[in-house]
Amino acid sequence: MTNLIKKILGVYVSSDEQRVLDAIDQSGLKSMKVVGRGTLTVDPKEVTSSEKFKAYAEQAKSVVNRQN
Repeated sequence: MTNLIKKILGVYVSSDEQRVLDAIDQSGLKSMKVVGRGTLTVDPKEVTSSEKFKAYAEQAKSVVNRQN
């Protein structure tokens, strides 16, 4: 199926869109919901309790402390 036919049928995804979809899929967030047209929501408690968030927060803290 060519890209033109995929676009017409609505199943074509650009490489940028595919990267976003992959990142969403790999996020591991369970509370993610689609609200309206293209809006994603997620439970803030789920995000802030993740190890990835805690590591980023620690990095941000050290950057701020270096600047003071």
